[in-house]
Amino acid sequence: MIVFLTEEESMKAALETLISRTWPAAIAGVNWIVLSFQGKSDLEKNIVPKMKSWRYGAPHFVILRDQDGSDCEAVKAALCQKAEQGGRPFTVRVVCNELESWFLGELDAVELAYPKSNASSLKAAAKLRVPDSLTNACQELEKLVQTTGKVGRATAIAKFFAPARCTSNSFQVFWKTAMVLMDS
Repeated sequence: MIVFLTEEESMKAALETLISRTWPAAIAGVNWIVLSFQGKSDLEKNIVPKMKSWRYGAPHFVILRDQDGSDCEAVKAALCQKAEQGGRPFTVRVVCNELESWFLGELDAVELAYPKSNASSLKAAAKLRVPDSLTNACQELEKLVQTTGKVGRATAIAKFFAPARCTSNSFQVFWKTAMVLMDS
């Protein structure tokens, strides 16, 4: 079983949609589950207790946290240090800079979810060529799609998200991990 630990509900919504589409035979709650927390500090304080108290199957925990402008290596090292205390197999992936960077790396999905955005026309825009470098991806996406609901927006975009098209390097690193774990 793969247990994804995320810092927020919108990441949970996106992953549930994307995983269900990609691995329809994998059963949520049996083969995989996504648990969300109320922000970075809530995620971090719950990693060890969640890992130690898990009583179902042989879980592999995947811990996902936004970089949010912090030093990526320091964030990953701190999360790994916490997870080691949980005594279970784990992988840490840092989302650069935030979940919305992944979406801005797949503008076709954004446009399919929000046709009025005309998002695919922005593929050549300099600031969107490397979506992981955006420090304001959430605001950029909000302006583009004209909606503020992060969970609804994440679900809508994930319905059309094509991992192979995404130009976010942090998404590709995460996705390779997910593919290995889900296919094993």
